[in-house]
Amino acid sequence: MTTVRLAPSARALVAVWLAVALAGVVLVLVVERSRGPLDDPDPARQRPGLLDTGSLPLPAPSIGGLEYADGPTVAFFARPAGVARLCRALSGDGLGGGVQVAVVLAAPEDVPLAGGCGAVAHLVVGPALAEGFGMPVPADGGYPVGYAIVDTRGRTRYRTLDPSAAARLDEVATVLGAVP
Repeated sequence: MTTVRLAPSARALVAVWLAVALAGVVLVLVVERSRGPLDDPDPARQRPGLLDTGSLPLPAPSIGGLEYADGPTVAFFARPAGVARLCRALSGDGLGGGVQVAVVLAAPEDVPLAGGCGAVAHLVVGPALAEGFGMPVPADGGYPVGYAIVDTRGRTRYRTLDPSAAARLDEVATVLGAVP
């Protein structure tokens, strides 16, 4: 029986390859464990950071009381558990001036939870708005949690699921900065 002896440089190369492969496996496991029920089932569509991806831009549905020509608009889609946190975040100056904000709730009973939002955002009950904006359905199959951005011509330019949008208003502001 012949044994093959690797040169020291070949051993080092195999060791590096094994270390990289192990690191890749660990990375995949960490990413998969961090996904939650409110995330997009297709991770490539969640928070892509690019305007007009896929079929966009598309005409945006009307959001009661808002005129898109008055400035770019962000429609946040929220569930009851996240409404108060979103409204507190919006009460700061995270999105800057000149931006219209709507918080779209799925049911009338969610409105009292958004009591502090009235001063900083239009509150809208409209489960059909999520479909009108083409919001993806989260992994749990429920109402989407994320946002859509509409330009001054009334076109949806960006939409994504983002269960942590309240903590990432700077990211929303960055996307808004690219919208005409």
